Amino acid sequence: MKKALKIIPIILLFFFILAFYIRPLMGSSYTQEIEITERSMITNSLITLFLLISIPLSWLYLIDGKKTEDVLDYLKIRKKNLGLAIVYGVIGFSLMMFVLMLVGIYIKTSGEEYDNPLVKKIARTLSIPSIVFIALAQSSGEEVFFRGFLMEKLSLNGNYHIGIFLSSLLFGLAHLSYNQIYQVILPIAIGVIFSYIVVKSKNLLSSIIPHASYNLISLLIAHYISLTL
Repeated sequence: MKKALKIIPIILLFFFILAFYIRPLMGSSYTQEIEITERSMITNSLITLFLLISIPLSWLYLIDGKKTEDVLDYLKIRKKNLGLAIVYGVIGFSLMMFVLMLVGIYIKTSGEEYDNPLVKKIARTLSIPSIVFIALAQSSGEEVFFRGFLMEKLSLNGNYHIGIFLSSLLFGLAHLSYNQIYQVILPIAIGVIFSYIVVKSKNLLSSIIPHASYNLISLLIAHYISLTL
């Protein structure tokens, strides 16, 4: 029975790959078929959160055979070093904003057009409570999966540089559905920043803080701007 249960994380991972890597490659028809309503966005966030959390937990419990305390420790969800994690979280947020500022300057000076109608439509559709829930839920789930679980699994022979590169690359490619090259490149760069601060702080809160803060702030700004247009 226990051996049979080991197929569960494999199945969940397959659905995750299908939803975030394969379907977006189908082209613009993928994003056009998405119905943007508040209910659909909340439902999508709940499904995403379920996959992001259930894959690491089921894998560590059923395949690796870890106990609860070992699972939390593996994912770097700890009470230890909370103060240090907050400090690194602030540093991570500052570095992320610096990168975004450089990209913004490049876009302005190069004369390139950068517009993401999908994000605007999502922000305009959501209410403030929904924005708060989605920003916090998705960012926390992504950090558990990419920085807590995947980075550790891909750090072959304890080489965190490999784990950081591969998990950040997959983090960026998970944003293919936005159909914007910047929405892939930027998450890769930001994923590298988040990964290094997690390695340094040894606490996942250090990446959840900047990730959740950015998602929340950017969605709120987009929401209020959309209301004035």
